[in-house]
Amino acid sequence: MADERLPETAVDKFSYDYETIRNGGLIFAVVAFLIGLAIILSRRFRCGGKRKRRQGDDEDDAV
Repeated sequence: MADERLPETAVDKFSYDYETIRNGGLIFAVVAFLIGLAIILSRRFRCGGKRKRRQGDDEDDAV
């Protein structure tokens, strides 16, 4: 009982390669930023631009 030690595990389940995680996160951030710029600057994805009126929306003109 005097010299009891816990057996050491060969592989630690929670050891991370922080450089790889950081590089992956930076790459993901750059790709997400470029996709966001492409959506904002694209004329195809307009928010609240010129809308086509439906044919059934002519009620205001008839009054």
